[in-house]
This record gives sequence, structure tokens and C-alpha cells, in this order.
Amino acid sequence: MKRFITGLLVIAGWLSLLYSQSFLLFWLAVSIISLLGLHEYFTICLDKEGKQLRFMFIASALAPLLASYFKAPDVIYALLVLSLLVNACLVVFSASILKNPFDLLLKASFGSIYLGFFPAFLVLFMALPQGVFWLLFLTTITAASDTGAYFFGKSLGRKKLCPSISPGKTREGFIGGLFCGSACALLVAFIFLDGPNVPLLAGTAVLLSALGVIGDLVESLLKRSMGAKDSGSILPGHGGILDRVDSLLLTAPLLYFMVIFNLLG
Repeated sequence: MKRFITGLLVIAGWLSLLYSQSFLLFWLAVSIISLLGLHEYFTICLDKEGKQLRFMFIASALAPLLASYFKAPDVIYALLVLSLLVNACLVVFSASILKNPFDLLLKASFGSIYLGFFPAFLVLFMALPQGVFWLLFLTTITAASDTGAYFFGKSLGRKKLCPSISPGKTREGFIGGLFCGSACALLVAFIFLDGPNVPLLAGTAVLLSALGVIGDLVESLLKRSMGAKDSGSILPGHGGILDRVDSLLLTAPLLYFMVIFNLLG
């Protein structure tokens, strides 16, 4: 019940953000979510010595996302490069007190890309003419795919999908998630688009659903590697912020480029 109520509140909050169509409000919300996610990420993956640099790593990682306020992809790319350079400098000049400097550099750089750069594409959608629709399309795929995978996996799951990373995921749940994600995304397209290209959007929905599972597995890999069960406890019944946004982080950039390059008709 706790999981269900939290899920409803998250969905209601997200839909309210989209309905407001306020770029500033959406940018602030995504920035706060990313900040919380970065705190969880570095709490999980940094050792005692690395935690001394946590605040600076978080500030560096946020740079690309904060730059999305200017709605200019080139500025975001430039700030990502700057973030990676700052991480390199922080690690190099702190190498004498670190057990594994290169390992720390990789973790910090991945954090900048994963939680600073990728979320910026969610904000960029709000600057597009039909950006709100595409965000609704994307989050519908994610939510429906997760829900479908959960129920299909619980009722029909037999064969493990990737037991070394996430023992609870099954192939049956994966297929059920693809079906539910695609079906619900097409329903959204029929409601909000005039004459949608059904085969193209269906194929895109399947692709994004599958990539969302990869995003979920990446986060599971992170937690398993660091010996953590959940990324946090901020969302009752769901765990942390990373446990909820992992699918969107990988799918948002792909859908954004498909949209701006007119690959969806």
C-alpha cells in the first residue's frame, strides 16, 4: 500500500508539472531531483577518502543540468566538458590522500554524465514546440513498462532476465513491460497527436521500454557493486530517487535526438 500511495503522489506531481507548462518550474524540479540523486549516488559509491570531495563533485556534476536553463544544447555540452575537467583536477590534486584515484575519477565522471548531463535532456524537451507531449509519451512508457513488468513478472515470471545483476527480473516480466509500455504510449499518441504514425511510434516505444530496462539494470549494477540494497529511502516503498529515475536517464537523450532529427515523422 505504501508503494502504491507513493507512486500515485509521484505521478500526480509529475503530471502537474507537465500541465503547468512552466519551463522555470520544470527546470527547478528536475534540478532538485538531480541534486538528490547525486547525493544518493556519491553516498553509495564514494569511500571514506573520496567523501571529502563529495560536495565539489556534486557541484561539478550539476553544471550541465543548470546550463539547460539557457535552452542551448551547445552550452550544456560545454559545461559537461568543463565538469569532466574539474573532476580530473580535483582527483589529480587530491591523489596523495586517495586509495584509488583513477577509480574515483571514473565514478565522478560517470556521475556528471548520468545525473548532470542526461537529465538536461528532460529540460530541453520543455523548449520544444511539442515538448510536453514527448515528455508525457516518454514517462508513460517508463511508468507503464515498470508496472507491466512488475505484475507480469509476479504472476508469470519463471526465467531470470539477468540474475547476476537483478535476481528479481524475469524475461516474462520484461516482455510484459514492453507490451504495457508500448500500448499505453500509443494510447497517449492517439489522444494528443493528429494522425500519429502508429508503426513508427510503436517501434520507438518498444525500443525505449527496452532501454529503460537497461537503465534500471545499470542502477542495479551500481547498487550491487557498492553493496547497497536501495539508493536511498526518500520515497516510501520505492527506495531512493535513483530507484525511480534510472529508466528516464537513459531514454530521454535518445528520444530527444529522435525528435529533433525528425525521425518520428
